[in-house]
Amino acid sequence: MNRGTIALDIDGTITNREHQIPDGVCTYFENLYKKGWQFIFVTGRPLSFAMMTLPKLSFPYLLGLQNGADLIEIPSKKKVARSYLKIDAVELLDQLYEGNEGDFIVYAGYEKGDLCYFRPHRFSKKMQEYLKEIEKLSAAPWIPLDSFAIKEQTTFPLIKCIGSKEMLEGLNEKLSIVEDLKTTVVKDPISSHLYFILITHKNADKGIAVNTFMEKYQLKHPLITGGDDNNDLPLLKVGDVRIAMDGAPQALQNIAQIIAPPADRMGIIQGIEEAIELGSS
Repeated sequence: MNRGTIALDIDGTITNREHQIPDGVCTYFENLYKKGWQFIFVTGRPLSFAMMTLPKLSFPYLLGLQNGADLIEIPSKKKVARSYLKIDAVELLDQLYEGNEGDFIVYAGYEKGDLCYFRPHRFSKKMQEYLKEIEKLSAAPWIPLDSFAIKEQTTFPLIKCIGSKEMLEGLNEKLSIVEDLKTTVVKDPISSHLYFILITHKNADKGIAVNTFMEKYQLKHPLITGGDDNNDLPLLKVGDVRIAMDGAPQALQNIAQIIAPPADRMGIIQGIEEAIELGSS
């Protein structure tokens, strides 16, 4: 019996401070699956980073990567849908970045081991050390370049700008006028003082990803959605019952029916319990 669908963000929603799903949350999800609930996870993470967390779950689920740029089935990793940027988006961002400190990185996608193209000389020594730590999370070595005249491929799932919140908010204003791009400013889940702009194709959107899965697999309502950061806003909006984690940006809390305790207290369990009750009433 299919009782409904639960679509969730990963980092800060179901994970603890070590970016792992607590055993109690895993057991809870397993029991819900056995009772007929289907799961979708949609993350800003690439596959290699997501797979450091999600293999603790033994049941099949649907997974949206890099804000929905790639949609796949787990465990088969069968491709469901894709929305990638073209090389001209990289070239445009290069122009808009002039005068800003630091640089951006360009993701190649899970089929290439989630490597990134990057320009080391554009980053400070401190930032280069940070990037080395992030590179360890990929399944393939990153490719250093002098310029983003990338010959290896012509489409990309995601571009990530890295820097201070103030600098990135200014850059995001410039990017907001570009029609074919989707941009979101989010906190870095690893470094407390850094922020990202996640740049994807306009159709790489957590809400679109969930709707695509719902339609393709004829998943049942109620649809419970949950998240904790700005890129989860489209995800929450498509839900019948919406959960925002405590500490989430006000925009999420404003549209949520439920504010769950923090993820490091396994608050998603209380949030889903309340959502199931609300969805059945």
